[in-house]
This record gives sequence, structure tokens and C-alpha cells, in this order.
Amino acid sequence: MRNLLETENYNYVIVYKNKNFNLKNILSGDRLARYHQASRGETKIKLLSGSYFVYRCLKLLGYSEEISQKAFSEKSCYLIELPEGNISYSNSGDYHVLTYSICDVTGVDIEVCLDRPESTYRKFLKITNEEKENLKDCFYQKWLEKEIKYKQPKINDINYFTLENYICGYAFNNKNEVKLMKLLDTHLDKLESMTILK
Repeated sequence: MRNLLETENYNYVIVYKNKNFNLKNILSGDRLARYHQASRGETKIKLLSGSYFVYRCLKLLGYSEEISQKAFSEKSCYLIELPEGNISYSNSGDYHVLTYSICDVTGVDIEVCLDRPESTYRKFLKITNEEKENLKDCFYQKWLEKEIKYKQPKINDINYFTLENYICGYAFNNKNEVKLMKLLDTHLDKLESMTILK
């Protein structure tokens, strides 16, 4: 399959909102074992839809069927060995996000923005009584930063955008332009550009 994206010149953030909750279970190996270990139905749906999403992204990025199929068998997409390029993956609720860079490390995390007690924000942010404009936004940005740096310690600058009641953080260490794309269906090679809401 030919590469449908311009990976030499751009970094990519690919977003998908799962709408298909009746996906055929074609998982195998460690991924299937992880699926069977999950006790909640929601977790099983995320594992299955996440596998289809990562598979489709790898195909769109031009990887072979053999490599792309590893989305259905590896315990985690971080274990998929790519001949070139780097991916990072995250999910929360119905959203899945994958970042890709041909030449450098990348990291991503997405979280649903739940209301929490102010004391939770202050404790996590290590803020006492000083005024902060929006503790909730600061909390989620710091949380995403912590998660992204855990996945990829070499990451520097993190960018943020919102989707509905979710916040997503992503980072690339190179200076290539970033394209934000929306995958419309995990069974189709169809992407559309998205506008980032910061």
C-alpha cells in the first residue's frame, strides 16, 4: 500500500471517535490475552477499537500489512517495531489519538476533563492558597505532561487542544509542521483535516 500521508515533511496527530461498538474480535496473541484479562466491557471495547484504529493509522502511514497487523496481536502499540518512524498512542472514553513522526520521538495523551474537588487540583499542582485562574485546566495540562513524559522522557514542548470535554496533549521534538487529522472510520482509508481548538 502506498503512503497516503506526507510523512517526510509533517508530523501527524490522528484522532478517532469510536462509533462502532460491534467490531469483530480478530485479536490474537498477547493482545487477545489482555482482552480476556479485562473485567469491564468498556475496557474490552477500547482494546478492540484501539487495535482497529492503530491498524488503520499504520496502513495510512504506508506500513506493510504484516506490520499493521501487529496492532491486533501486540500487548501494546509501543511494542510494535517499526522499520522507521515513531508512534505514540492514547485513549480516553470513546476517543483514540495516535501521533507519528518519521524522524524523531513523539508522545501523546488524552483525558476526559472531569470536575474534581479543588483540593485535588491544589494537591496535584502543589499549590497552597495562591490564586490560580483555572485550576482545572492547569491540573489536566500537568497530568497530560506527566503521562506523555512517562511514555517518552525525551519530549520537550507539549501542545494542547480540546475535543468536546476532552483535552489532548502531544509533543514532537523536531520542528516539522503538525497536521491534525480525523479518521472517519476504522474500516476506511479516509481522513479529514481538523482545526485545533487551543
